[in-house]
Amino acid sequence: MRRLLALAIPLLLCLPLAAEPRLATLEYPPYSSQLMPSGGSIVELTRRAFATQGYEPRIDFMPWARVRAELHNGRYQGALALWPQEIKEEDLIASRPLFYSQLGMFVRRRTPQPFQSIDDLRGRKVGIVRGYGYPPRLLNSGLRTEEAVDDISNLRKLAARRFDLVLLERIVGEYLVASDDELRGHLVWQEPALERIPLVVGFTEPRAGQPDWAAIFERGLRELHASGEYMLILKRHNVWR
Repeated sequence: MRRLLALAIPLLLCLPLAAEPRLATLEYPPYSSQLMPSGGSIVELTRRAFATQGYEPRIDFMPWARVRAELHNGRYQGALALWPQEIKEEDLIASRPLFYSQLGMFVRRRTPQPFQSIDDLRGRKVGIVRGYGYPPRLLNSGLRTEEAVDDISNLRKLAARRFDLVLLERIVGEYLVASDDELRGHLVWQEPALERIPLVVGFTEPRAGQPDWAAIFERGLRELHASGEYMLILKRHNVWR
C-alpha cells in the first residue's frame, strides 16, 4: 500500500491544474488600466463574473495593436473592452454589452469646431488610434485621419495644434484630460456625439476539449446582476451604462 501511495502522489502532482481563461486588454481608463483600483470597471466586472463560476482569469495589458496580434496567434481566449467593429474584424463571440459609450470629438477649448453631423467635418484633420475598430461610416466620411499609438498621444497632439479634432470615447477622453496637468482645462468634448456604441468582451471560438469561456462569462454576468454586485461595481467606479 505504501509503495502504491508513493507512486500515486507524484502522478497527482503532475496533473495539470484546471484551465483558466487568458484575456488581453489595453490601457483604456476608466474601463481598463493597471493604474486603477481593481484594474478598471470592465476588468473588475470580468474578473468577478468568472469568479462566480470558479475561475480566475489572467488579464494582460499591452498595446492595442499587440492585443489584436495575440488574438490571431491563439495565445489568448479573448479581449476587452471591444467595439462591435472589432468583434466583426477579429471574428469573435461578443458578450452582452457591459457599457454603452458616446464616441465623438475632442477639441481645444479656445478653438471649438462646431458641427451638426459628420459631413460638416469633411476635410478636417482628425487624430485616431492605429488598430481601433472605428465605425466604417466615420472613417469613410471624408475626414483626414492621422494615426497614433494611443489616445493620450492624440490628445497631446491636439493640444499642440497638430490636429483639428480627436475621435475618442467621451468617458475615456474626459478621464485622460482630467488626469493630465498639461491638458486639463484646455481640451473639451464637442457635442454632438457621433455614435453610441456598446463595449463588450470578445471571445475566440472554443477549441476541442476547451471550456466555452463565452458561455461561462455569460453565466457569471447573470449571477452578478442577480446578486446586485454588478451595480455596486458600477457605482464604485462611477461609470454608468
